[in-house]
Formats: sequence, C-alpha cells, structure tokens
Amino acid sequence: MSKQSKSTRPRDARWWAIRGGIALLLAYALYLLAGNLFVNAQWARSLVNAKPGKFQMAWVGGHTLWPGYVTLREVSMQGHVRRTSWSVNADRASGRIALWPLLRKQIRVPWVEAEAVTGSVARSDTEIPRPEHRPGGWTLRMDRIASDSIQGGDVFGWAIAGKGEAEVGFSKQFRGGPAELLPSSATFTQLTASHDGEQWLRDARVASTFSLASHLSSEYPGIEKLALFAATLELEGKAPALRSAFDEDGRYRFDTVQGEGSVEAKLTLARGSLVRGDRLLLQVPMQVVDPGGDTHANVLDLALSVEDDLHLRAHLPEREGARLSLDADLRMPGTTLPVQDWRARLAHSTGSLRGRWHVPSIGALVGLFAQADWLSLEGSGTVEGDLRLADGGLVEGSRLRAEDVDATARVLGNRFHGKAKADAVVEATAEGGLRSRVDIAMRRFDASPAGTPSRKYVTGDDLRVNLVSDAQLERVRETLQARVRFDRARIPDLAVFNPYLPNDRLRFGGGSGVLTGDLQVDGDGDVGTGHLRVDGRRARLSVAGIDLQGDVVIDARLQRGNLQRGNFQLGGSRVEVRNVAFVEPGGTSHAGWWAVVELDGGRVAWQQPPSAGGRIRARMKDVGFLLALFANRADYPAWIGRIVDDGEARLQGHWAWRGDELLLDRVHASNDRFKVDARMKLQGSDRRGDLHVGWGRLGVGVELQGTQRKFHVRNARDWYDGRPNLLP
Repeated sequence: MSKQSKSTRPRDARWWAIRGGIALLLAYALYLLAGNLFVNAQWARSLVNAKPGKFQMAWVGGHTLWPGYVTLREVSMQGHVRRTSWSVNADRASGRIALWPLLRKQIRVPWVEAEAVTGSVARSDTEIPRPEHRPGGWTLRMDRIASDSIQGGDVFGWAIAGKGEAEVGFSKQFRGGPAELLPSSATFTQLTASHDGEQWLRDARVASTFSLASHLSSEYPGIEKLALFAATLELEGKAPALRSAFDEDGRYRFDTVQGEGSVEAKLTLARGSLVRGDRLLLQVPMQVVDPGGDTHANVLDLALSVEDDLHLRAHLPEREGARLSLDADLRMPGTTLPVQDWRARLAHSTGSLRGRWHVPSIGALVGLFAQADWLSLEGSGTVEGDLRLADGGLVEGSRLRAEDVDATARVLGNRFHGKAKADAVVEATAEGGLRSRVDIAMRRFDASPAGTPSRKYVTGDDLRVNLVSDAQLERVRETLQARVRFDRARIPDLAVFNPYLPNDRLRFGGGSGVLTGDLQVDGDGDVGTGHLRVDGRRARLSVAGIDLQGDVVIDARLQRGNLQRGNFQLGGSRVEVRNVAFVEPGGTSHAGWWAVVELDGGRVAWQQPPSAGGRIRARMKDVGFLLALFANRADYPAWIGRIVDDGEARLQGHWAWRGDELLLDRVHASNDRFKVDARMKLQGSDRRGDLHVGWGRLGVGVELQGTQRKFHVRNARDWYDGRPNLLP
C-alpha cells in the first residue's frame, strides 16, 4: 500500500466527523427552531385544549433546549371532574416527556418541577357524567410533580396560605380507564386556614403523605374509595378563641375572637381505618352568648385517641348561669371511620354524655330513645341530658329533657307545630328488662297537611305523643309502641276538609267544629286502634246539589291499618247529622231532620287515587232527603207526599269511593208502611241512578240521568229489578 493512501484515511475520518458534527448541529438547530416554535405556537395550545370542558391549559411562553425537556412560564391549568372543578397556577414549570412510551400509547412525564404554585378545588354546580370504560385509551402518567415553593390556594371555600413543598404522582387512563394516585407527600410551615374571612388555624406545621390504589371509578363510587386510600397527617398549630351565639333559626353560630388555643393531630389512615396511637387534640377558649345576650367564658377540650377502638372525649365545664356545658366520653368499637355504619357502631358503643346545651333539632337525640318512620321531630330548644350507653343500649337512669322547643312533628301525613317539651327516660320493667319511654307534649299547636304547611286547618291546646320501646338501640324501631292524642282541637272552617272528600258533589260550604284524635301505633306505622272524631256546629254541607245546614259528627274508627300505606279498616265508624234543615229543589222545606249512618265493615286506602268502600246501616227521621236526591216532591205521585214524612226509617246498603267517583248501591230503606230501593253514582258534576218507592201495592220508579228524570209507574218493581247493580 502506498504512503499516499495511508495519509488520506485520517483526513477522510476527520471530514466525516466534521460532516456528522455539522449534521448534528443542523438537526439540533432545526429542533430548537421547530420545538420552540411549537411550544410558543397557538396550535400547540389548541392541541392541548381539545376538550376545554374537562381540561384547559395556558402559558405565556416557554422554551425547549433538548428533546423531551420543556420549560413554560406563567402556567395555568384548570379542569372539571364530575362535580369538582380545580385549577393550578405556577410562575414557572419545567419537565421531561419520555418519548419511547408514546409508541405504547402512554404519555409519561418522569418529572415536573414548578415554582410559586397556587391552586384551588371547589364544588361545581354542574356535573360531568362518568365516562363509560372502553379499552384502548391513552394513559397519562406523571411520576413526580414537585415544588418547593407552594404558596397556598382555595380548597372548598377554605383559603390556605403558607410555605409548602410537595411531590405528587398520578396515572390515569382515558376512556374511563383506571386511575391511581402514586405515593405522594406535602409539608407546610407557617400555614394559615381561613373561611369567610375568619382565620381558624395559624402558625401551623403540617406534614402528610397520601396515595390511592389503581381503580375504576365506577367500581368504587364516592365514599367507597376510602378502602383504597392511604394517608398520614401530622399537624401542630394555633387555633383561635371561639364565640358561640344563636342565629335567627335558633342554631349555634361560631365566630372567632381574640384568644389563642391549640390543635395537634397525628393520624394514619389505611383502607378506611385509623391505627393504634393516632390522636387528635383541640383546646380552645370559648365565649358562650346565651339567648338573653349574657356572655360566659369557658374552655373547650376535645380529644380523639385510637387504641383497639375509637375513644372520643369532650369537656366544657359548667359555669354558673351558662346554658351550655358538656362532659362526654364515648368508646366506639373498631378503628374504621364511622362514615356509613355509624348507627350500627353506635349501637355497640359504650360511654356517657352529660350536659346542658341548645340543639337546632331534638330529633336525633330523641331517636336514641324511640324511632319511627311515621314520626319525625324537629325544632331547636334547650336540652338537659344524662345519657349512659353500654352493651348496645342506654342503661337504666339515662334521661333527656327538652324545654321550650319550637317543635315540628310530622304525624299521619300532617304537620303539627307548636311549643313543646319532651321527657325521655330509660326505666326498669316489671319483668326485669329495660324500656325507653318518651313523652312529648305541645301546649299549643296548629296542624296542616305535610305538603302545604301554610294551610292550617286545626289549632289546639294539648297534643301528646307517648312512645315506649326496648332500650336496646338495635331493637328500638321494631319494638316501638306509640300513642298520639289531642282533644277538641279547633277547626275554624270545616271547608278545609274538602280536599279529602270524593268529589264536587259532596262538599262543606262552611261551619266550624272541633277535632279529637287518639291513635295507638307501632314503629312500622301499623295502627292497632285509632279514633278520629269531628264535631261540627252549624255546618253547611252540599250533597248532590242539595244544601243542608245543621250539626254533624264524624266518628272514624281506624283498625288494623298502616299510616305509611294509608289503609285502614273502618268497621264501627259512624256519621251523624242532627238539627238539619234543607230545601228540596222544588221548594219544599225540611227542619229538624236527622240521620245516623254506621259503617258495617269496609276499608279505606289513601293511595292515589284514593278508594274506600263497605256496607252501611242507617237510621233517619224519614226518607225525604233520599227521595229529594232523585226528584222534586211535586213531581212524584200524590200518594208519595202522604208517606214521605211518615215515621223513622231504617236503611242498609253498600258504598264505594274510587277517585272522584262515589257510589251507593243496593240501598234498602223501610219502616212499617213503605219500602225504598235506590242506587246512585256521583262523579264530578254528574249524577245517575235508579229509585223505587213502594207502598202496599202502589209503586213508582225514577230513572235519573244527569238533569233528566224518567218516571216508571206501570210495572215499576219489574223495571227496577231489571236495572243493573253499580257494584259487584
């Protein structure tokens, strides 16, 4: 080989190296140009914000110096997940995007570092439906998002400020795929937390870790995600002094005032459970302002500790003249958070609660002694209690007293409202067991339909509800026996009962009266015996176009029925009218007429449409009113006028009420001289029916079709017997 060929090799190698270097420089320059143009182009923003309803991102500018590495300035991001909206802002953010995972439909960001970070999380008025899971979606995985300059933000209305550091990672597959919160951490110093301008925490130090295992949102909705969540929290800080006063609704309102308390927490949550050694301690000065405006200084101590159970202690000492004191010590079995099963957990808890306090609603406290779906008790008032819980129930001697409660009780589909007092106690039975007894009394009350509380139809002076049940919390509902009583409550206008009458052909036109009730009910709303009585005076009542005026007594006997389902047996009920005056359509006047109607069996059901029916028996002064329903007296044969007012008559038949339809069928009335048979249907403004009156060998039939009447004199009996019955 020649010396010349040997000398050209190094020159060729250098030339190719130079050409390669130039190519790399050109490629790098091309990347710098294209990459930075892309980072700052509007097209890049449009690509990122393809679904602005779910995610938006904006930045003022940025640069990239190496493939996969990007730095952005003045970054803002916001998103919407189900009913939660969020936002994050940073002065500067740098990160790396792994390129090879893009081939596997994965957007992987190994790290992001951000500066001067603020953010917010809030409830949204609109909800984005959960997407249906479909395989094949791209995956976004951000292994580490870090910042050592978090300044705070707004979390569900709480303003958070301080010096913070955090490292967070997450993974989410689109198209409704699994999501995961990777092991993350956050620390804060000099933290403050404020709400509505009130500072509730200051000079706090917070350290926490948290993670959420991979899951499909549809398989773990809402609170069920606690089973996958793991977190730790260490907190030390200063809490403000509190002032407690009452608002216009009789509820406590808490404000911060000058003073200093403390809060300390060390909590570990794993699969919905706390761990042994966890604790939460709160001690704050408290100013209690009573309803009279006097202020009482006190100190509240609250402590939660975790051993083999959850141990809660609260202490607010008694102060002379103060209406608020508390001494509570409760042990709840297990260490899981009592989120969904708190009633069952409470039923197996032990502890004590003593004190005097004002409650916005006494229903929950009364529920420790007695529970029923048909009875709900609301209302604020002052309560004195001495409750002791053991072996799943309140122990003997536990008591509760509520005075001057502005109470609302929902009973029998009605809303009773008035000033009330309630006394509850656990006492021994003659058989050696324990029972809970609750006595509720409203000194003055008014009543209205539950759906229209402004339409008051009754006012009274004494409503009593007496409840007795087993003292075991898990057996309170199934063993409840109750009695509801009120006597002679005033009814200013009987017309308020018209919505409960079948149709427009049967209506009260006025008059006043009193209402008396006495019902015995169990926890499921089943009525053993019940009695509702209306006594009306100078009542005006319209029946099928005939106006009556007189006294009316409706004595309803309710048996073997249910308040919730609204059905009862009516046997033994009766309706009585006395001193009745009415004028027949033809002008004939009646005075002093009376009738007593007894329901011989039958049932009523208040479901929509309502229905009722059964057999009736009646006594009446004469059959004049019955005949007037079909025709004017002057239209009947002359002999009818000689017998219509002649002697007391007895009646029996069948009746039915279906929606706006009222039917009478197979009605037979008679005395020693005559017999009357009738059937009638009233629906809306229409009335139809058949009548036969017999006196010895004489007889007449009347066919009623609305306002049209047809008399049958020849073979009247055969005509009537050939007409179909209205009821089976």
